[in-house]
Amino acid sequence: MIFKSLLKILLIILLFLYGCSSQPQEISEIEQSSSNLKGEILEWVEIPLGLTKEQSTQFQTIVTDSVQEFMKLNPRVKIVIEFVPSDETLSKFSQQLSRGAGPNLFAVSLLRKQLPLLIRSGYLKRLDQDNLDLSQFRPETLKQVSYQSYLYALPVNLTTQVLCYNKDKIKETPTTLDDLISQARKGYSVGLHSGFRGAFWGAGAFGGKLFDESGNIILAKNPGWIKWIEWLKNARNEPNFFLIEDTETLQKSLVEEKLSYITCSSDWLPNLTEALGNNKLGVALLPGRENQPATPPLWTVGFIFNGASSGNQHQLSLKLAQFLSNAQSQQRVQVAVPFLIPVNKNVTVDFRLFPMQAVLVEQSKTGVVVSLDQIDKHQAFLQYGDIIYNKVLGGEITAEEAALEITKKVNAQFNQ
Repeated sequence: MIFKSLLKILLIILLFLYGCSSQPQEISEIEQSSSNLKGEILEWVEIPLGLTKEQSTQFQTIVTDSVQEFMKLNPRVKIVIEFVPSDETLSKFSQQLSRGAGPNLFAVSLLRKQLPLLIRSGYLKRLDQDNLDLSQFRPETLKQVSYQSYLYALPVNLTTQVLCYNKDKIKETPTTLDDLISQARKGYSVGLHSGFRGAFWGAGAFGGKLFDESGNIILAKNPGWIKWIEWLKNARNEPNFFLIEDTETLQKSLVEEKLSYITCSSDWLPNLTEALGNNKLGVALLPGRENQPATPPLWTVGFIFNGASSGNQHQLSLKLAQFLSNAQSQQRVQVAVPFLIPVNKNVTVDFRLFPMQAVLVEQSKTGVVVSLDQIDKHQAFLQYGDIIYNKVLGGEITAEEAALEITKKVNAQFNQ
């Protein structure tokens, strides 16, 4: 009840602040340019992963209110909106598309191996970049909505990884990996999410990358991942330092105060907040090295467009997607889900109102985006990576041998 009341208070504050700012002019411009819109479309919205029941309800209410506001500005437009659980999303969408049906507009997590297949099959509408104003979006997010130099989606929010900790135990958080080791030696237990996927964030602190700017695989050519793996092997021998692959065990250990720190995905934060409370759960930037920050992955949620839509339905879908990704709409969602990172450059995140999201936004600035072009290779890396990663930590092979083996397997799969 306290959390729900706080959300309402924050929403009132934000609406008041926007009433005093230039936002009414933004709405007025949209209204003037969109007043001739007419028609009906179906929109699906994926419910963000990890939300509690109350947070999910609040999210759906705010998104629905935003859609209704769009319809008020465009009275001849009707939007039918459906909310889809994250475990039903693209499989259900693909089935609908194969029958020439499905939503005209779909807000969904984009880092899915099915997306390139849907694009190649002609199921998704290619967007006309020349007639779209993309200046409001963070540039890196546009990489995850592009395929073979063409735009197939519009970004709406991001998630990433951060360092979670117990504020009752920790008063000063580590800023470097050396600081993290020092904390463990002082008795503050550290649990890092293990595995190729969960632990790759630290490779960037040593200059490690999977791909170069052209999308070529460079894991074996770049020593950063090898140095990071060696650091993990050494850190594991420190007192109070643990590598944990199971996500439930990792989260439970923080909640039960067996661990002082854990690395966590931002979609874990709703349940951790409910279990620990806002006064106990702390979020900090992942530690890096001097002048070399951690580089966690960025996962983009974006709007994709049904290729079977008529020209008018597609234009309505575009207008709605742009409206829902404008600064005011994103600020409203921020109230309901302060664990999502806005992609609109004009959204301000006040640390006093949203301290957790402010850290997420700051962390995302050093994050790494996997483009739609790289998804197939990225999935292959994950498939082989976890197996070989465990071999390295188990002492079966060296980190150098592991990097070469992963690269060789992925290259062979893609005939490179």
